[in-house]
Amino acid sequence: MNASKSANTVPQNQINLSYNAAEDRILIRANEKGKEYRAWWTRRLALQMSKLFDEHTFPTENSASHLQPEQRQSLGDIEKHGAVQQADFATPYQAEASDYPLGEAGILVQRIDIKTLDKLVQIIMLPAKGEGMTLSLPPSQRYSFEHMLHKVMVAAEWLSAKPADSVGTAEKPLQAH
Repeated sequence: MNASKSANTVPQNQINLSYNAAEDRILIRANEKGKEYRAWWTRRLALQMSKLFDEHTFPTENSASHLQPEQRQSLGDIEKHGAVQQADFATPYQAEASDYPLGEAGILVQRIDIKTLDKLVQIIMLPAKGEGMTLSLPPSQRYSFEHMLHKVMVAAEWLSAKPADSVGTAEKPLQAH
């Protein structure tokens, strides 16, 4: 990470992803104890992240080093399906923040760094200047985040829906706890 930039680690209670057609961007909102962090992703950035989530093997809840890569991938797919099924997408996002550490408008993300720390995946979002934010997601929240990102990108018509996406998951709203 560039020394002139820092990223607030957000121990989020809720995450919300929404598409803003006027801006042609995705707004990511994460809140915790009256604070709300906002970050905007462009189409280019969202497509890069979607591709990364599809192609990269991240730690799973039950990662086992003795498994072959394709076995780990299958285990991850099973965990992802279960986590998405159990995630709470029905509870409305609690938009009652009184403090916006990155400003009410949020930041326009220019760069994302991904780090793994044990089973946590840290998504470090950095603007061109100033402070950024870090989402530290355990596997179940990462799966929900990936799912929400895909749904928002489909709604924005940036991606086509996958046939499996319509099975057993709520269409909206798109937030996880």
